[in-house]
Amino acid sequence: MMNVMIVEDETIMRLALSTLIDWESNGFRIVYEASNGYQALQYIKENREIDIVITDLKMPVMDGLELIDELNQLNGTSPHVVILSAYDDFEFVRKAFKRGVHDYILKTEMDPNVVLDLLNRIKHDCEAEQTMSRQTREIRHGEQIRLKKQTIREWLEIGVNSQFDPFILEDLNMRLEGSPITVSMIRVEGFAEVQERYGSAIGDFVSSVLKSIDQVLTEVGTGEVISWNTYEYVVLLSFQTNSLMYVRQSISQIMDQIIFVLKEYINIQVTIGVSELCEELKQIPAFYLQARKNADLRFVINKHRIIYPEEANHFMKQSGETLIGKEKALLDALKEGEEHKVLQELDHMFVLIKRSVSMGNEVLRARYMELLMILVKFMYDNDFVNSLEMNKIEDVYRMAWQIDSADRLQDSISNLVLQLLQESDKKAGQMNRVVAIAQAYIMEHYREEITLGKVSEMVHLSESHFSTLFSKAVGETFKEFVTKVRMEKAMESMKKEPYLKIYEIAERTGYASTEHFSRVFKKATGVSPNQFIRSAVK
Repeated sequence: MMNVMIVEDETIMRLALSTLIDWESNGFRIVYEASNGYQALQYIKENREIDIVITDLKMPVMDGLELIDELNQLNGTSPHVVILSAYDDFEFVRKAFKRGVHDYILKTEMDPNVVLDLLNRIKHDCEAEQTMSRQTREIRHGEQIRLKKQTIREWLEIGVNSQFDPFILEDLNMRLEGSPITVSMIRVEGFAEVQERYGSAIGDFVSSVLKSIDQVLTEVGTGEVISWNTYEYVVLLSFQTNSLMYVRQSISQIMDQIIFVLKEYINIQVTIGVSELCEELKQIPAFYLQARKNADLRFVINKHRIIYPEEANHFMKQSGETLIGKEKALLDALKEGEEHKVLQELDHMFVLIKRSVSMGNEVLRARYMELLMILVKFMYDNDFVNSLEMNKIEDVYRMAWQIDSADRLQDSISNLVLQLLQESDKKAGQMNRVVAIAQAYIMEHYREEITLGKVSEMVHLSESHFSTLFSKAVGETFKEFVTKVRMEKAMESMKKEPYLKIYEIAERTGYASTEHFSRVFKKATGVSPNQFIRSAVK
Protein backbone atom coordinates (compact mmCIF):
# COMPACT_ATOMS: atom_id res chain seq x y z
CA MET A 1 0.00 0.00 0.00
CA MET A 2 1.45 3.38 -1.09
CA ASN A 3 0.79 6.39 1.16
CA VAL A 4 -0.41 9.48 -0.75
CA MET A 5 -0.63 13.16 0.32
CA ILE A 6 -2.73 15.76 -1.56
CA VAL A 7 -1.57 19.39 -1.36
CA GLU A 8 -4.15 21.80 -2.83
CA ASP A 9 -5.52 25.11 -1.56
CA GLU A 10 -8.89 24.66 -3.26
CA THR A 11 -11.25 22.47 -1.21
CA ILE A 12 -13.27 21.41 -4.28
CA MET A 13 -10.13 20.22 -6.10
CA ARG A 14 -9.00 18.21 -3.04
CA LEU A 15 -12.45 16.59 -2.88
CA ALA A 16 -12.37 15.82 -6.60
CA LEU A 17 -9.01 14.10 -6.30
CA SER A 18 -9.92 12.10 -3.21
CA THR A 19 -13.08 10.73 -4.87
CA LEU A 20 -11.65 10.34 -8.37
CA ILE A 21 -10.66 6.67 -7.98
CA ASP A 22 -11.06 3.84 -5.49
CA TRP A 23 -7.69 4.42 -3.86
CA GLU A 24 -7.68 1.55 -1.34
CA SER A 25 -8.61 -1.24 -3.77
CA ASN A 26 -5.85 -0.09 -6.15
CA GLY A 27 -3.10 -0.20 -3.55
CA PHE A 28 -3.04 3.47 -2.46
CA ARG A 29 -4.03 5.25 0.73
CA ILE A 30 -4.62 9.01 1.14
CA VAL A 31 -3.14 9.69 4.58
CA TYR A 32 -3.18 13.50 4.62
CA GLU A 33 -4.59 16.55 2.81
CA ALA A 34 -2.84 19.94 3.11
CA SER A 35 -3.98 23.37 1.93
CA ASN A 36 -0.45 24.74 1.29
CA GLY A 37 3.16 23.69 0.95
CA TYR A 38 4.20 24.70 4.47
CA GLN A 39 1.48 22.60 6.08
CA ALA A 40 2.50 19.63 3.91
CA LEU A 41 6.20 20.04 4.72
CA GLN A 42 5.63 20.07 8.49
CA TYR A 43 3.59 16.86 8.26
CA ILE A 44 6.23 15.10 6.13
CA LYS A 45 9.03 16.07 8.54
CA GLU A 46 7.14 14.37 11.36
CA ASN A 47 5.74 11.47 9.27
CA ARG A 48 8.31 10.20 6.77
CA GLU A 49 6.09 7.35 5.52
CA ILE A 50 4.63 9.47 2.66
CA ASP A 51 5.44 7.81 -0.69
CA ILE A 52 3.69 10.14 -3.20
CA VAL A 53 2.88 13.86 -2.98
CA ILE A 54 0.29 15.26 -5.43
CA THR A 55 0.66 19.04 -5.21
CA ASP A 56 -0.68 22.16 -6.82
CA LEU A 57 1.90 24.71 -8.00
CA LYS A 58 0.17 27.99 -7.10
CA MET A 59 -0.69 28.13 -3.40
CA PRO A 60 -0.48 30.69 -0.56
CA VAL A 61 2.15 30.61 2.25
CA MET A 62 4.40 28.14 0.36
CA ASP A 63 3.83 27.25 -3.29
CA GLY A 64 4.51 23.93 -4.99
CA LEU A 65 8.00 24.85 -6.28
CA GLU A 66 9.11 25.95 -2.80
CA LEU A 67 7.72 22.70 -1.34
CA ILE A 68 9.67 20.65 -3.92
CA ASP A 69 12.88 22.52 -3.03
CA GLU A 70 12.36 21.80 0.67
CA LEU A 71 11.62 18.12 0.05
CA ASN A 72 14.82 17.77 -2.00
CA GLN A 73 16.83 18.98 0.99
CA LEU A 74 15.43 16.44 3.44
CA ASN A 75 17.80 13.73 4.66
CA GLY A 76 17.02 10.25 3.44
CA THR A 77 14.52 9.29 0.77
CA SER A 78 12.07 12.01 -0.27
CA PRO A 79 8.57 11.29 -1.66
CA HIS A 80 7.82 11.04 -5.37
CA VAL A 81 6.16 14.29 -6.48
CA VAL A 82 3.35 14.69 -9.03
CA ILE A 83 2.19 18.23 -9.82
CA LEU A 84 -1.31 19.53 -10.58
CA SER A 85 -1.18 22.09 -13.37
CA ALA A 86 -3.35 24.18 -15.66
CA TYR A 87 -2.69 24.96 -19.34
CA ASP A 88 -1.14 28.31 -18.49
CA ASP A 89 1.29 26.81 -15.93
CA PHE A 90 3.88 25.78 -18.56
CA GLU A 91 6.74 27.81 -17.07
CA PHE A 92 6.02 26.48 -13.57
CA VAL A 93 5.86 22.92 -14.89
CA ARG A 94 9.23 23.33 -16.64
CA LYS A 95 10.82 24.56 -13.41
CA ALA A 96 9.21 21.70 -11.48
CA PHE A 97 10.65 19.07 -13.83
CA LYS A 98 14.11 20.62 -13.40
CA ARG A 99 13.69 20.01 -9.66
CA GLY A 100 13.12 16.28 -10.21
CA VAL A 101 9.31 16.04 -10.41
CA HIS A 102 8.18 12.71 -11.84
CA ASP A 103 5.00 13.67 -13.76
CA TYR A 104 2.02 16.04 -13.86
CA ILE A 105 -1.79 15.90 -13.96
CA LEU A 106 -3.80 18.48 -15.85
CA LYS A 107 -6.60 19.79 -13.66
CA THR A 108 -8.93 19.98 -16.66
CA GLU A 109 -8.31 16.38 -17.74
CA MET A 110 -8.32 14.28 -14.56
CA ASP A 111 -9.31 10.99 -16.14
CA PRO A 112 -9.39 8.19 -13.49
CA ASN A 113 -7.58 5.70 -15.75
CA VAL A 114 -4.88 8.21 -16.68
CA VAL A 115 -4.28 9.14 -13.03
CA LEU A 116 -4.28 5.50 -11.93
CA ASP A 117 -1.86 4.55 -14.71
CA LEU A 118 0.49 7.35 -13.64
CA LEU A 119 0.36 6.30 -9.99
CA ASN A 120 0.97 2.64 -10.87
CA ARG A 121 4.07 3.62 -12.85
CA ILE A 122 5.37 5.46 -9.80
CA LYS A 123 4.53 2.47 -7.60
CA HIS A 124 6.45 0.16 -9.97
CA ASP A 125 9.46 2.51 -9.93
CA CYS A 126 9.36 2.63 -6.10
CA GLU A 127 9.30 -1.15 -5.84
CA ALA A 128 12.19 -1.43 -8.33
CA GLU A 129 14.20 1.13 -6.34
CA GLN A 130 13.51 -0.73 -3.09
CA THR A 131 14.60 -4.02 -4.66
CA MET A 132 17.81 -2.48 -6.02
CA SER A 133 18.44 -0.76 -2.71
CA ARG A 134 17.97 -4.02 -0.81
CA GLN A 135 20.30 -5.88 -3.18
CA THR A 136 22.88 -3.12 -2.90
CA ARG A 137 22.64 -3.21 0.89
CA GLU A 138 23.06 -6.98 0.89
CA ILE A 139 26.12 -6.77 -1.37
CA ARG A 140 27.65 -4.04 0.77
CA HIS A 141 26.86 -5.96 3.95
CA GLY A 142 28.51 -9.11 2.57
CA GLU A 143 31.59 -7.16 1.49
CA GLN A 144 31.73 -5.47 4.90
CA ILE A 145 31.65 -8.86 6.69
CA ARG A 146 34.37 -10.26 4.39
CA LEU A 147 36.61 -7.22 4.94
CA LYS A 148 35.98 -7.31 8.69
CA LYS A 149 37.07 -10.96 8.94
CA GLN A 150 40.11 -10.32 6.78
CA THR A 151 41.10 -7.32 8.93
CA ILE A 152 40.79 -9.28 12.19
CA ARG A 153 42.82 -12.20 10.78
CA GLU A 154 45.57 -9.76 9.73
CA TRP A 155 45.56 -8.25 13.23
CA LEU A 156 46.02 -11.69 14.77
CA GLU A 157 48.76 -12.75 12.34
CA ILE A 158 50.84 -9.58 11.83
CA GLY A 159 49.35 -6.98 14.15
CA VAL A 160 48.06 -3.46 13.50
CA ASN A 161 50.33 -1.10 11.56
CA SER A 162 51.31 2.33 12.82
CA GLN A 163 48.98 4.04 10.33
CA PHE A 164 45.92 2.32 11.82
CA ASP A 165 42.86 4.57 11.65
CA PRO A 166 40.51 4.03 14.63
CA PHE A 167 37.57 5.01 12.42
CA ILE A 168 37.98 1.68 10.60
CA LEU A 169 36.18 0.11 13.58
CA GLU A 170 33.14 2.24 12.78
CA ASP A 171 33.45 1.81 8.99
CA LEU A 172 33.44 -1.99 9.33
CA ASN A 173 30.70 -1.87 11.99
CA MET A 174 32.95 -3.67 14.48
CA ARG A 175 31.70 -4.16 18.01
CA LEU A 176 35.10 -3.12 19.37
CA GLU A 177 35.99 0.15 21.05
CA GLY A 178 39.78 0.03 20.90
CA SER A 179 41.80 -1.20 23.86
CA PRO A 180 41.92 -2.96 26.22
CA ILE A 181 41.13 -6.12 24.26
CA THR A 182 41.20 -9.80 25.17
CA VAL A 183 41.69 -12.65 22.71
CA SER A 184 39.98 -16.00 23.24
CA MET A 185 40.60 -19.24 21.35
CA ILE A 186 37.53 -21.51 21.21
CA ARG A 187 38.41 -25.08 20.26
CA VAL A 188 35.78 -27.70 19.39
CA GLU A 189 36.27 -31.02 21.18
CA GLY A 190 35.68 -34.37 19.50
CA PHE A 191 35.84 -32.79 16.07
CA ALA A 192 36.18 -36.16 14.31
CA GLU A 193 32.60 -36.95 15.34
CA VAL A 194 31.48 -33.54 14.09
CA GLN A 195 33.09 -34.19 10.71
CA GLU A 196 31.41 -37.56 10.50
CA ARG A 197 28.06 -35.99 11.39
CA TYR A 198 28.23 -33.18 8.82
CA GLY A 199 30.30 -34.81 6.07
CA SER A 200 30.54 -32.59 2.99
CA ALA A 201 28.23 -30.04 4.66
CA ILE A 202 30.92 -29.06 7.21
CA GLY A 203 30.52 -25.47 5.96
CA ASP A 204 27.02 -25.47 7.50
CA PHE A 205 28.57 -26.43 10.83
CA VAL A 206 31.04 -23.53 10.67
CA SER A 207 28.21 -21.12 9.80
CA SER A 208 26.12 -22.40 12.72
CA VAL A 209 28.98 -21.96 15.19
CA LEU A 210 29.73 -18.44 13.96
CA LYS A 211 26.07 -17.47 14.03
CA SER A 212 25.61 -18.84 17.56
CA ILE A 213 28.67 -17.04 18.94
CA ASP A 214 27.81 -13.83 17.10
CA GLN A 215 24.30 -13.93 18.56
CA VAL A 216 25.77 -13.97 22.08
CA LEU A 217 28.14 -11.09 21.23
CA THR A 218 25.28 -9.10 19.70
CA GLU A 219 23.23 -9.48 22.87
CA VAL A 220 26.07 -8.25 25.11
CA GLY A 221 26.95 -5.48 22.64
CA THR A 222 30.67 -6.16 22.31
CA GLY A 223 33.05 -8.50 20.54
CA GLU A 224 33.80 -10.02 17.14
CA VAL A 225 34.32 -13.65 16.10
CA ILE A 226 36.04 -15.29 13.13
CA SER A 227 36.65 -18.92 12.24
CA TRP A 228 40.35 -19.76 12.23
CA ASN A 229 39.56 -23.14 10.74
CA THR A 230 36.67 -25.60 10.99
CA TYR A 231 37.33 -26.47 14.65
CA GLU A 232 38.91 -23.26 16.03
CA TYR A 233 37.24 -19.87 16.50
CA VAL A 234 38.78 -16.63 17.74
CA VAL A 235 36.83 -14.06 19.74
CA LEU A 236 37.99 -10.49 20.40
CA LEU A 237 36.36 -8.61 23.26
CA SER A 238 36.93 -4.96 24.16
CA PHE A 239 36.17 -3.17 27.41
CA GLN A 240 35.98 0.44 28.50
CA THR A 241 37.72 -0.24 31.78
CA ASN A 242 41.01 -1.70 33.00
CA SER A 243 39.37 -3.18 36.09
CA LEU A 244 40.53 -6.80 36.05
CA MET A 245 37.64 -7.84 38.30
CA TYR A 246 35.03 -6.32 35.96
CA VAL A 247 36.72 -7.67 32.85
CA ARG A 248 37.03 -11.18 34.32
CA GLN A 249 33.39 -11.20 35.36
CA SER A 250 32.31 -10.01 31.90
CA ILE A 251 34.48 -12.56 30.08
CA SER A 252 33.22 -15.33 32.34
CA GLN A 253 29.56 -14.44 31.68
CA ILE A 254 30.09 -14.15 27.91
CA MET A 255 32.10 -17.36 27.57
CA ASP A 256 29.72 -19.32 29.80
CA GLN A 257 26.87 -18.20 27.56
CA ILE A 258 28.83 -19.21 24.43
CA ILE A 259 29.53 -22.65 25.92
CA PHE A 260 25.83 -23.06 26.80
CA VAL A 261 24.57 -21.96 23.35
CA LEU A 262 27.00 -24.22 21.46
CA LYS A 263 26.07 -27.19 23.63
CA GLU A 264 22.33 -26.50 23.57
CA TYR A 265 21.85 -25.72 19.88
CA ILE A 266 24.74 -27.40 18.03
CA ASN A 267 25.50 -30.20 20.51
CA ILE A 268 29.24 -29.57 20.72
CA GLN A 269 31.57 -29.02 23.65
CA VAL A 270 34.46 -26.59 23.59
CA THR A 271 37.55 -25.55 25.53
CA ILE A 272 38.37 -21.83 25.65
CA GLY A 273 41.80 -20.28 26.19
CA VAL A 274 41.71 -16.62 27.26
CA SER A 275 44.55 -14.10 26.97
CA GLU A 276 45.52 -11.32 29.34
CA LEU A 277 44.36 -7.74 28.73
CA CYS A 278 45.96 -6.30 25.59
CA GLU A 279 46.47 -2.55 25.97
CA GLU A 280 47.75 -1.86 22.44
CA LEU A 281 46.37 -3.26 19.18
CA LYS A 282 49.89 -3.89 17.86
CA GLN A 283 50.33 -6.50 20.62
CA ILE A 284 47.40 -8.62 19.45
CA PRO A 285 49.52 -11.37 17.73
CA ALA A 286 51.33 -12.12 21.01
CA PHE A 287 48.06 -12.26 22.95
CA TYR A 288 46.50 -14.46 20.27
CA LEU A 289 49.38 -16.93 20.73
CA GLN A 290 48.86 -16.75 24.49
CA ALA A 291 45.16 -17.61 24.08
CA ARG A 292 46.08 -20.52 21.78
CA LYS A 293 48.69 -21.76 24.26
CA ASN A 294 46.18 -21.61 27.10
CA ALA A 295 43.66 -23.54 25.00
CA ASP A 296 46.37 -26.14 24.34
CA LEU A 297 46.53 -26.77 28.10
CA ARG A 298 43.31 -28.75 27.61
CA PHE A 299 45.70 -31.69 27.29
CA VAL A 300 47.16 -30.89 30.70
CA ILE A 301 44.49 -29.37 32.90
CA ASN A 302 41.14 -30.52 31.60
CA LYS A 303 38.82 -30.07 28.64
CA HIS A 304 35.38 -28.47 28.39
CA ARG A 305 36.28 -25.39 30.38
CA ILE A 306 37.65 -21.81 30.27
CA ILE A 307 41.41 -21.55 30.92
CA TYR A 308 42.51 -18.09 32.09
CA PRO A 309 46.12 -16.74 32.00
CA GLU A 310 46.73 -16.78 35.75
CA GLU A 311 45.37 -20.33 35.97
CA ALA A 312 47.76 -21.43 33.20
CA ASN A 313 50.71 -19.65 34.86
CA HIS A 314 49.86 -21.16 38.25
CA PHE A 315 49.70 -24.64 36.77
CA MET A 316 53.09 -24.26 35.08
CA LYS A 317 54.68 -23.11 38.35
CA GLN A 318 53.17 -26.00 40.30
CA SER A 319 54.07 -28.71 37.81
CA GLY A 320 57.76 -29.28 38.40
CA GLU A 321 60.37 -28.69 35.73
CA THR A 322 58.66 -27.47 32.58
CA LEU A 323 59.60 -28.82 29.14
CA ILE A 324 58.85 -25.50 27.47
CA GLY A 325 62.12 -24.08 26.17
CA LYS A 326 63.78 -27.50 26.08
CA GLU A 327 62.00 -28.88 23.03
CA LYS A 328 64.09 -27.33 20.22
CA ALA A 329 66.35 -30.34 19.62
CA LEU A 330 63.36 -32.68 19.41
CA LEU A 331 61.49 -30.42 17.01
CA ASP A 332 64.58 -29.94 14.82
CA ALA A 333 65.02 -33.71 14.64
CA LEU A 334 61.34 -34.11 13.69
CA LYS A 335 61.75 -31.56 10.91
CA GLU A 336 64.84 -33.37 9.59
CA GLY A 337 62.96 -36.66 9.75
CA GLU A 338 65.88 -38.69 11.21
CA GLU A 339 64.23 -41.47 13.18
CA HIS A 340 67.26 -42.38 15.30
CA LYS A 341 67.87 -38.77 16.32
CA VAL A 342 64.16 -38.18 17.01
CA LEU A 343 63.95 -41.19 19.35
CA GLN A 344 67.17 -40.10 21.04
CA GLU A 345 65.79 -36.61 21.74
CA LEU A 346 62.47 -38.10 22.82
CA ASP A 347 64.24 -40.27 25.38
CA HIS A 348 65.95 -37.14 26.66
CA MET A 349 62.54 -35.52 27.17
CA PHE A 350 61.34 -38.61 29.03
CA VAL A 351 64.34 -38.28 31.36
CA LEU A 352 63.40 -34.66 32.09
CA ILE A 353 59.82 -35.67 32.79
CA LYS A 354 60.78 -38.37 35.26
CA ARG A 355 62.58 -35.78 37.37
CA SER A 356 59.10 -34.69 38.49
CA VAL A 357 58.29 -38.12 39.93
CA SER A 358 58.87 -36.92 43.49
CA MET A 359 55.99 -34.46 43.08
CA GLY A 360 53.46 -37.24 42.61
CA ASN A 361 51.72 -39.09 39.81
CA GLU A 362 49.41 -36.22 38.85
CA VAL A 363 52.34 -33.88 38.21
CA LEU A 364 54.14 -36.66 36.32
CA ARG A 365 51.11 -37.19 34.11
CA ALA A 366 50.90 -33.43 33.55
CA ARG A 367 54.49 -33.37 32.28
CA TYR A 368 53.64 -36.05 29.72
CA MET A 369 50.66 -33.95 28.71
CA GLU A 370 52.98 -31.00 28.24
CA LEU A 371 55.05 -33.11 25.85
CA LEU A 372 51.86 -33.91 23.98
CA MET A 373 51.11 -30.20 23.80
CA ILE A 374 54.54 -29.62 22.21
CA LEU A 375 53.81 -32.30 19.63
CA VAL A 376 50.40 -30.77 18.88
CA LYS A 377 52.03 -27.38 18.26
CA PHE A 378 54.51 -29.06 15.91
CA MET A 379 51.58 -30.58 14.02
CA TYR A 380 49.88 -27.19 13.74
CA ASP A 381 53.04 -25.43 12.59
CA ASN A 382 53.81 -28.05 9.95
CA ASP A 383 50.32 -28.62 8.50
CA PHE A 384 49.86 -32.11 9.98
CA VAL A 385 46.58 -31.35 11.70
CA ASN A 386 43.59 -33.31 10.44
CA SER A 387 40.97 -35.52 12.02
CA LEU A 388 43.23 -38.61 11.89
CA GLU A 389 46.12 -37.01 13.76
CA MET A 390 43.76 -35.36 16.25
CA ASN A 391 42.21 -38.74 17.00
CA LYS A 392 45.66 -40.17 17.73
CA ILE A 393 46.40 -37.32 20.12
CA GLU A 394 42.99 -37.72 21.79
CA ASP A 395 43.63 -41.45 22.29
CA VAL A 396 46.97 -40.82 24.03
CA TYR A 397 45.43 -38.01 26.06
CA ARG A 398 42.60 -40.23 27.34
CA MET A 399 45.01 -43.03 28.14
CA ALA A 400 47.32 -40.72 30.08
CA TRP A 401 44.71 -40.27 32.79
CA GLN A 402 43.96 -43.99 33.03
CA ILE A 403 47.28 -45.77 32.58
CA ASP A 404 49.20 -46.88 35.67
CA SER A 405 52.60 -47.25 34.00
CA ALA A 406 54.85 -44.41 32.77
CA ASP A 407 56.62 -46.87 30.45
CA ARG A 408 53.36 -47.77 28.70
CA LEU A 409 52.53 -44.10 28.31
CA GLN A 410 56.02 -43.44 26.88
CA ASP A 411 55.53 -46.29 24.42
CA SER A 412 52.27 -44.75 23.24
CA ILE A 413 53.87 -41.33 22.78
CA SER A 414 56.82 -42.94 20.95
CA ASN A 415 54.44 -44.76 18.60
CA LEU A 416 52.65 -41.49 17.93
CA VAL A 417 55.97 -39.80 17.05
CA LEU A 418 56.92 -42.68 14.73
CA GLN A 419 53.57 -42.31 12.96
CA LEU A 420 54.29 -38.59 12.59
CA LEU A 421 57.67 -39.44 11.02
CA GLN A 422 56.01 -41.80 8.54
CA GLU A 423 53.47 -39.12 7.66
CA SER A 424 56.29 -36.60 7.31
CA ASP A 425 58.17 -38.90 4.89
CA LYS A 426 55.01 -39.39 2.86
CA LYS A 427 54.36 -35.67 2.81
CA ALA A 428 57.95 -34.88 1.83
CA GLY A 429 57.69 -37.35 -1.06
CA GLN A 430 54.48 -35.72 -2.25
CA MET A 431 56.04 -32.27 -2.04
CA ASN A 432 59.14 -33.39 -3.95
CA ARG A 433 56.87 -34.68 -6.71
CA VAL A 434 55.07 -31.34 -6.80
CA VAL A 435 58.38 -29.48 -7.24
CA ALA A 436 59.52 -31.95 -9.90
CA ILE A 437 56.29 -31.44 -11.85
CA ALA A 438 56.70 -27.66 -11.63
CA GLN A 439 60.35 -27.83 -12.81
CA ALA A 440 59.43 -30.08 -15.73
CA TYR A 441 56.67 -27.66 -16.74
CA ILE A 442 59.08 -24.71 -16.66
CA MET A 443 61.69 -26.59 -18.70
CA GLU A 444 59.08 -27.42 -21.34
CA HIS A 445 57.24 -24.09 -21.47
CA TYR A 446 60.03 -21.57 -20.85
CA ARG A 447 59.21 -19.93 -24.23
CA GLU A 448 55.73 -19.02 -22.94
CA GLU A 449 54.53 -16.66 -20.25
CA ILE A 450 55.11 -18.43 -16.94
CA THR A 451 53.70 -17.05 -13.69
CA LEU A 452 53.76 -18.26 -10.12
CA GLY A 453 49.95 -18.19 -10.09
CA LYS A 454 49.65 -20.37 -13.19
CA VAL A 455 52.08 -23.05 -11.95
CA SER A 456 50.76 -23.09 -8.35
CA GLU A 457 47.24 -23.56 -9.72
CA MET A 458 48.49 -26.44 -11.87
CA VAL A 459 49.88 -28.27 -8.81
CA HIS A 460 46.77 -27.37 -6.70
CA LEU A 461 48.56 -25.29 -4.06
CA SER A 462 48.20 -21.68 -2.95
CA GLU A 463 50.79 -19.26 -4.37
CA SER A 464 52.39 -18.55 -0.98
CA HIS A 465 52.58 -22.25 0.00
CA PHE A 466 53.96 -23.33 -3.39
CA SER A 467 56.49 -20.45 -3.43
CA THR A 468 57.83 -21.40 0.01
CA LEU A 469 57.92 -25.09 -0.87
CA PHE A 470 59.68 -24.47 -4.20
CA SER A 471 62.34 -22.18 -2.69
CA LYS A 472 63.05 -24.63 0.12
CA ALA A 473 63.41 -27.61 -2.25
CA VAL A 474 65.32 -25.92 -5.08
CA GLY A 475 67.40 -23.42 -3.12
CA GLU A 476 66.25 -20.43 -5.16
CA THR A 477 63.00 -18.59 -5.74
CA PHE A 478 60.52 -19.54 -8.44
CA LYS A 479 61.39 -16.40 -10.43
CA GLU A 480 65.13 -17.04 -10.13
CA PHE A 481 64.70 -20.61 -11.38
CA VAL A 482 62.63 -19.52 -14.39
CA THR A 483 65.23 -16.85 -15.24
CA LYS A 484 68.09 -19.34 -14.90
CA VAL A 485 66.38 -21.82 -17.25
CA ARG A 486 65.73 -19.13 -19.82
CA MET A 487 69.30 -17.82 -19.66
CA GLU A 488 70.69 -21.33 -20.08
CA LYS A 489 68.47 -21.87 -23.11
CA ALA A 490 69.49 -18.46 -24.51
CA MET A 491 73.21 -19.23 -24.16
CA GLU A 492 72.66 -22.63 -25.74
CA SER A 493 70.99 -20.98 -28.76
CA MET A 494 73.76 -18.39 -29.04
CA LYS A 495 76.44 -21.09 -29.15
CA LYS A 496 74.62 -23.30 -31.65
CA GLU A 497 73.16 -20.53 -33.84
CA PRO A 498 75.32 -17.37 -33.48
CA TYR A 499 73.73 -15.90 -36.60
CA LEU A 500 70.41 -15.36 -34.80
CA LYS A 501 69.32 -11.82 -33.98
CA ILE A 502 69.04 -10.83 -30.34
CA TYR A 503 65.29 -10.26 -30.66
CA GLU A 504 64.90 -13.80 -32.06
CA ILE A 505 66.73 -15.28 -29.08
CA ALA A 506 64.64 -13.13 -26.72
CA GLU A 507 61.40 -14.41 -28.31
CA ARG A 508 62.61 -18.01 -28.14
CA THR A 509 63.20 -17.70 -24.40
CA GLY A 510 59.92 -16.04 -23.44
CA TYR A 511 60.83 -12.34 -23.55
CA ALA A 512 58.63 -10.01 -25.56
CA SER A 513 61.03 -7.09 -25.03
CA THR A 514 64.61 -7.26 -26.40
CA GLU A 515 65.72 -4.55 -23.95
CA HIS A 516 64.34 -6.50 -20.99
CA PHE A 517 66.00 -9.69 -22.18
CA SER A 518 69.35 -7.91 -22.59
CA ARG A 519 69.18 -6.44 -19.08
CA VAL A 520 68.32 -9.79 -17.51
CA PHE A 521 71.03 -11.58 -19.54
CA LYS A 522 73.77 -9.13 -18.52
CA LYS A 523 72.72 -9.31 -14.88
CA ALA A 524 72.83 -13.11 -14.99
CA THR A 525 76.08 -13.56 -17.00
CA GLY A 526 77.99 -10.34 -16.50
CA VAL A 527 78.17 -9.63 -20.25
CA SER A 528 75.74 -8.38 -22.90
CA PRO A 529 74.18 -10.84 -25.39
CA ASN A 530 76.35 -9.45 -28.23
CA GLN A 531 79.55 -9.84 -26.18
CA PHE A 532 78.58 -13.43 -25.33
CA ILE A 533 77.94 -14.27 -29.01
CA ARG A 534 81.30 -12.81 -30.05
CA SER A 535 83.12 -14.81 -27.40
CA ALA A 536 81.20 -17.96 -28.36
CA VAL A 537 82.16 -17.58 -32.04
CA LYS A 538 85.84 -17.26 -31.19
